[in-house]
Amino acid sequence: MKSVGSRKRALIAAGVGLGILGVVLTAWIDRGPFYEGKSATYWTKQLARDRSKALRALRELGPAAVPALVSAVDRKDSWWNRLGNRLRPKLPKFAARHLPNPIEADLIRDGAVKALYDLGTNAAPAVPALIRVVLDADISRFTYTSMAHATLLNIGEAGVPQLVAVLKSRNPRARAKAGMYLGVIGPKAGEAAPALGKALNDPNVSVRKEAVTALWQIGPPARAALPQLKDALRLDDDYFRLQVAHALWGVGREADLTLPILIKVLTNTNNPNRAKAAMILAEMGPAARAAAPALTNVLREEFSYTRVKTEEALRRMESPTPTQASAR
Repeated sequence: MKSVGSRKRALIAAGVGLGILGVVLTAWIDRGPFYEGKSATYWTKQLARDRSKALRALRELGPAAVPALVSAVDRKDSWWNRLGNRLRPKLPKFAARHLPNPIEADLIRDGAVKALYDLGTNAAPAVPALIRVVLDADISRFTYTSMAHATLLNIGEAGVPQLVAVLKSRNPRARAKAGMYLGVIGPKAGEAAPALGKALNDPNVSVRKEAVTALWQIGPPARAALPQLKDALRLDDDYFRLQVAHALWGVGREADLTLPILIKVLTNTNNPNRAKAAMILAEMGPAARAAAPALTNVLREEFSYTRVKTEEALRRMESPTPTQASAR
């Protein structure tokens, strides 16, 4: 009996110890810096009660506020919260007050995204969390999804390392979004070229599409991905190969590699991508003169969108290059 009592006392002591440890850890996590004596976690919770003051406090705290804001952005309704929300109308008021409030949680999340927007490039560590918000389709009550998009644009090139990390994540939708945002950043996202080049072989179609589009948007600073782009020309998907050809021209001015593919698509009257091929040839201008015979043949066809783009390509082929124009 004595040993049983000793074990009970030991268990109680261990429980008390764990409780004290939890309090200490919470206090440690909430340690400075502070604004008006309160931590970033406190001010994040105030976003549902006194938003203007909470936003001011979080701006003053600056980068130190980002972890608390990310925690607020990532907070999702748990099964316990959903259960409490269903039980709330059936409980006495004194008990209902202690249940999690889903409206308040949404207000905090909405305010946290706004606070991250205000922090600008200092909010770069929050990029993965913001991507998760953008992927959240439930925007029936609040607009934090569109605000998260604006925040990612506001962070810009400062978030490139984080976007590259998301590009390697397990979620294909997140990988595709990361590729899209890297493309929006454009030439300043050149350091992402190796990761985007690897993504050209991603098993997900959307990820491949966003990766090749991003490389084209980045342009010459993405030259590190040229080997992967050249390898991607071997794929059977005509439309994707056109995108690869477009990126090869935009990144490395690879006319010799791209022209045969564009001409082949253009001369196949059953290929639905002919107009796209003509548009790329128009962008290449004088460098695409070898495609002139194939383009001229298209002019003999009935009027179509492909013909319109073909005429544009032929006009631009006759335009002088910048070097020729300056020599005149």
